[in-house]
Amino acid sequence: MTDNVTSGPASAHNEHASSTTDRPIRVGIMTCSDRGARGERADVSGPTLHNLVVDHLSGQVVQYRVVPDERTPIEATLKEWADEHKLDLILTTGGTGLSPRDVTPDATRAVCDREVPAIAQAMFLESLRITPYAMLTRATAGIRRRTLIVNLPGNPRAVQENFGAIAEVLPHAIDIIRGVDTHASHAGHNRHKHGGSAQSKPVLETRTVKPTTALEDGPIARNVGGPPC
Repeated sequence: MTDNVTSGPASAHNEHASSTTDRPIRVGIMTCSDRGARGERADVSGPTLHNLVVDHLSGQVVQYRVVPDERTPIEATLKEWADEHKLDLILTTGGTGLSPRDVTPDATRAVCDREVPAIAQAMFLESLRITPYAMLTRATAGIRRRTLIVNLPGNPRAVQENFGAIAEVLPHAIDIIRGVDTHASHAGHNRHKHGGSAQSKPVLETRTVKPTTALEDGPIARNVGGPPC
């Protein structure tokens, strides 16, 4: 099931080359979960991501879907959102581990033109500070055309931790993918970072969410949640 969270005309190609300062980051959230797709488990991770995107990226979540842990629907959704809807960012949650049904990274690699391994590495290092089980992730990140795709884990708390590790760089990455000249802003950012005392990365906070199921129609609402995968 796909929900168009906000309505509006399809993005034109030249819109995709505009800066994040000109328009919001258009985001799709995909929860990969067999039980979630069957409506047997409420989706908490997807709505958790929704709140994080809105609160910390000033993003606009325009697509949301819960799909089973199967490569075909995952790949089809990634292609649809990147090629037809021309989203700036696709965040997946779930299916990143070692189970035979954990195929989200495989589907992501299959559709990407280029990988962005350091994004996945940053999330891994953040998780490794918390638990050695972080070593069991296979999450990846990559680019299809002008869309950045990032795999996040299925656990809602891990989603928050991983997103916090990469949130600062996502707008800059999206500007680069759009073709925006980022040299001036990047230089200013470096002066800001190195001109003062080093500060630790802030911990992102998100609101408590109420579970919803994949069988419910309508857009993701604020303060509603989804299941760990």
